[in-house]
Amino acid sequence: MMVETETTLHLIGRLLVAFLFLGTLATNATMKFEQHRARMEAYGIPMPKLALIVGFAMQGVGGLMIAFDWHRQIGAWICIVFIVAATAIFHRWWTVTNDPLRRHLHLSFVFVNCAVVGALLLLM
Repeated sequence: MMVETETTLHLIGRLLVAFLFLGTLATNATMKFEQHRARMEAYGIPMPKLALIVGFAMQGVGGLMIAFDWHRQIGAWICIVFIVAATAIFHRWWTVTNDPLRRHLHLSFVFVNCAVVGALLLLM
């Protein structure tokens, strides 16, 4: 039977990934809640307030599960589902046609989020 040990670098990496989700949750759920809700409503997302609250719950629960290394794989899957949904909702780069910089920024967020999904898969 193989015993898994977490190196200091693994611990730091895991905590940084968790911090991404927990830190952005703290900002988005407080200072940007209404802004995100309004954007979701404008995009035609059904029940935007509920969807936002569920998304924030996923972000928090998944981030905490990763941070405390408690059912880390389930926490990582929760965060993957969250990040794929959030990317599809908020970073629709293909719809930005009149502002090349905004289009580039949204596409860059998609690439960054792909890397975050990769980090989550490595955590598993």
